[in-house]
Amino acid sequence: MTATEYQNLLTPIMTEKFENLEVVSEWRAFTGMNYQYSPRVDIAVGPFSVAPGPNRTAEYNEIIQRPLIESFLRNIYDAHIENIGEEWLNEINIPDFDILIRKNKNARCLMSIEIENSSTRKHIMGSMINAASLGRVGIGIAYNDSVLRTFIRMLNYMGFLKRVEKNAYDTTNFLIVTKEQFQEIVNQNI
Repeated sequence: MTATEYQNLLTPIMTEKFENLEVVSEWRAFTGMNYQYSPRVDIAVGPFSVAPGPNRTAEYNEIIQRPLIESFLRNIYDAHIENIGEEWLNEINIPDFDILIRKNKNARCLMSIEIENSSTRKHIMGSMINAASLGRVGIGIAYNDSVLRTFIRMLNYMGFLKRVEKNAYDTTNFLIVTKEQFQEIVNQNI
């Protein structure tokens, strides 16, 4: 199964699981702004904050407390910690769950999900930054062990840049799971 086929399989499952939230495949963060780069994420879970004006922080705060959403995100968080393993001893900062899910207060969607299979490291870093920027919680699905290692190395690099006071981007709201872990978590309680 290709990453695109996997994405096409996940989207309807997530739509069913999160029945009160919009789930969009190939979601564009900005439309109608030809002068601006418009990132596109593989799967985004709304509600979407795309109009100028107040953000949806209060609404996201309410949604992440719903038992189904909180359980889903906590399972993703736990898998992320498992995947990071001893790497947190290097440069990766893993905040407590309650801090992480509130990190991106001006998100454009609730969850921003990137599925990575065989892209370049630069592409993967861009996916991480876009998912962390656009989603209240960004999720990277590693389609294979090579991508999992690349995700972890990128988080280590971001942590290193921050520690040595270089220009850095905060990706602590970006969680890494394997495709098998994500599939298992999303299939729970359907």
